[in-house]
Order: sequence, then structure tokens, then C-alpha cells
Amino acid sequence: MDEGFIIPVNTIIESIVIGVLQGLLEWLPISSEGNMVIVLVSIFGLQIEETLNAAIFLHIGTGLAALIYFRDEVIKILLGETEEYADLRLKLFIMTILTGLMGFPLYMWLNISVIYGEMIIALTGLALIITGLIQRQAGKQKKSGAKLSWPLSIILGAAQGLAIIPGLSRSGLTTSIMLFRDFTGEDAFRISFLMSIPASFAAAFGMILVKGFEPDTFSALSAVVAAIVGYLAIGALLRLGRRVSFWKICVGLGVLAVLAWVPTLLF
Repeated sequence: MDEGFIIPVNTIIESIVIGVLQGLLEWLPISSEGNMVIVLVSIFGLQIEETLNAAIFLHIGTGLAALIYFRDEVIKILLGETEEYADLRLKLFIMTILTGLMGFPLYMWLNISVIYGEMIIALTGLALIITGLIQRQAGKQKKSGAKLSWPLSIILGAAQGLAIIPGLSRSGLTTSIMLFRDFTGEDAFRISFLMSIPASFAAAFGMILVKGFEPDTFSALSAVVAAIVGYLAIGALLRLGRRVSFWKICVGLGVLAVLAWVPTLLF
């Protein structure tokens, strides 16, 4: 087993900053892994694999944030309280398996550049902007009722696994796919958040088992801060999904995705 990694910071302030970045970026169409790689490589001079390990570990914090925020719904899903929740439980399980099957090999043999992943997200962002403008021109608003079908569940699970690539945003890919399939902004965010819970814990603890980990205060602090900020960000995005027109959500997320590509041109 490899020597355990430690998030490469030496002060409380640095730990807090890294936790805040993870808590915010995890839920936006901006790759948290990609941006953490850029920050840690450019500032601390680390290798991509080292920074990727740190970024994956911080998913413990954001996964915990989603688990706490959706705790009531998670309990209903686990208990299969209704037929709909039982169906969602099975689909989330299959999506998590597919995420692992897609993501684990990529993690083990990863040598794809951050820039390549960011370009994909930028192109997705452009598609979202175009979609939003078309919806605005047509005066069409999304209505609740889009269903999480099995084919869509398979696509979402695979897309979530691809997000191990630095530069690809898990949230950006999954929410974009659902927005393209006529989900409301709120429903797309909600399902993406629920998907992240098992995947985040599985990725973090799987990486710990494979690579080894020696706990330290700064790493734990970063994870706690990521959980707090991530919890607040979830609430803000869900409120956004309820109150803002669909086309504005598409355009806004698209612009963020395109802007996320700009730093890769500088590093």
C-alpha cells in the first residue's frame, strides 16, 4: 500500500480556503477536481495524482452535506417507503455501480490532461446556453413530471463515473443531461445531489483503501468546511431552481461552464 497522503497545506487558513472551494465547486458546472488540481499544482507544485487524491478525499465533506440536507428523503429511499422511492433506490444503486465501473479504471490509469476535460465542459456549457436561448425564444417553460427512466439512469451513472477526469464536472454533466431531457431545474439539481451521496463516499473510501491514508488535522478541517459550505450551496441552488426560469438556469450554468475553461488557458 502506498504511503498515505495528506492534503498539502500547513495552515488553518489554507485548509479553510480549500474546503470552501470544494464546497462551492462540487455543485456547480465547474469541475471541483479540475480546479483543485489547478490550484494545488500551481500553488503547491504537486503532481496531478497527489492533488486528485486530495480532491477525492474532500468528497467526504460534500457527500456528508448532501446526506444531511436530504436526510429525510434518504431515509424514505432506504426504506422504500413508497413504490416511487423503492424504484429510485434501485436506480441509485445501479447508477453508483456504473459510476464505479466507469470511474475506477480511469482513476487507476489516469493520464488525461485537465485542459481536455475543461474543454468538454465548455462545449457542454455552450450547448446549455443555446438551449436556454431557444427556450426563451419559444416562450417554453419546463413543467414537473419528467421521469427518471432506466436508460437515463444508465447514462447518468456512466456520466458520473467520467467525472473522475480532472476538468469534467460531475454536477455539470448530470444536471445538463437532465435539463436536456426536460427536467425542471429543481428536479435536475435534486437528483444530481442524491446521486452524489453514495458516489462521493464510495470514491473517497475506495481511494483510501487503494492508496492508503494517514488522517491529519488540516485534511479533516478542509472536509468539515467543505461539508458546511456544501450544505449552504445545496439550499441556494434548490431555491434557484424553484424561482428562476428554466432558460435562465441553462444560460447561467452554461456561462459558468465556459468561464471555467478560461483558467486552463493560463496554467
